[in-house]
Amino acid sequence: MQHLNIVWLCLLFASLSASAAVDENTVAVWLFEEGTGKVVKDASGNGHDAEFAGSPKWVKAKFGTGLEFPGDAGGYLIVESTKKLELETLTVEAWVKVEKATGKWQGIICKQQAGCTNRNYGIWVNVNTSVLHAQIGANGACAFSIDGTTDITDDKWHHLAFTYDGDMGRVYVDGELENEAPNAETFQSGEPITIGVPNVDNANGLMGIIEEARISNIARTEEEIQEAMDVGLAQILSVEPGGKLATRWGYLKSTR
Repeated sequence: MQHLNIVWLCLLFASLSASAAVDENTVAVWLFEEGTGKVVKDASGNGHDAEFAGSPKWVKAKFGTGLEFPGDAGGYLIVESTKKLELETLTVEAWVKVEKATGKWQGIICKQQAGCTNRNYGIWVNVNTSVLHAQIGANGACAFSIDGTTDITDDKWHHLAFTYDGDMGRVYVDGELENEAPNAETFQSGEPITIGVPNVDNANGLMGIIEEARISNIARTEEEIQEAMDVGLAQILSVEPGGKLATRWGYLKSTR
């Protein structure tokens, strides 16, 4: 209960704060709070807005609104690449609800061409095991991959995160470290970010919903990942829509 009270005070303080600077390691944040239209704004201020390709659908999500993706190339988001998105160390994290296993590699947030060409980084649903799968490219090829252990195709909400610090890659599900492995290098790709598919030429889409996603240029700590899960990216940025505060507090009470 003491932990819950501390988290609640943090939520309340953040909601009352007039403004707060986004930390310099946040490259892009998509809160999916528009609820309408064909652009998901980058709340980091770096201009990495995500534009509709096809017809993903605005729906009610875990804490507010999110986008539902159809499981193919018929609906996804695209973010034009910048140097800030070409990363050597990184964290990719998001709240995701995967409806089911589809017999495909379901791309969640990726930066690559088709196959392993020009791959920088990305997270998927593993087609064989239904767990969180992450990859890093080197020399334009698939140099490193790592998997979690939890089946995430259960039509339930999961907080997913992948970090790479230049030495070790790590995957987290619901704030818990599930696997880590060493890697030697990364490949900085100029390909766009795609959300909901692996790349613009690929039909291996996510069948599910995404709400709140962030890309950082450092490997976030386990504590930072848990904070993003518990407090919320919008609260960390002090731009939380009012209705989400009570919703997230209810979530915290139900999971503690």
